[in-house]
Amino acid sequence: ATTLYVSLHTADPGVTGNQTTSEAAYTSYARVGIVRTNVGWTISGETISPAALIQFATATGGSETETYMGIGLSSTGTGTLLMSGAISPNITVASGVTPELTSATGITFS
Repeated sequence: ATTLYVSLHTADPGVTGNQTTSEAAYTSYARVGIVRTNVGWTISGETISPAALIQFATATGGSETETYMGIGLSSTGTGTLLMSGAISPNITVASGVTPELTSATGITFS
């Protein structure tokens, strides 16, 4: 895969989950594609982080709290979830909010 898709989740999608498990559902939400290179990601030890700010679509309706991020293979639909991890601080989404993940957001794998 040359592009990986970042998703937001309202709960832990778990080891057996897919990209739609507990996925964000606010109005206008969409996964964000990031190139699978050192331009898109940094790896330090067992932690993968975005190399730059990731901005999701601004909410035009709905409200929810995003507590996990996922990295998967599909831009839409069920898709294979490669990894997921908690985000801190959580992102409270309401109309007018643009959720963001910074380069300080990382997923630790083992």
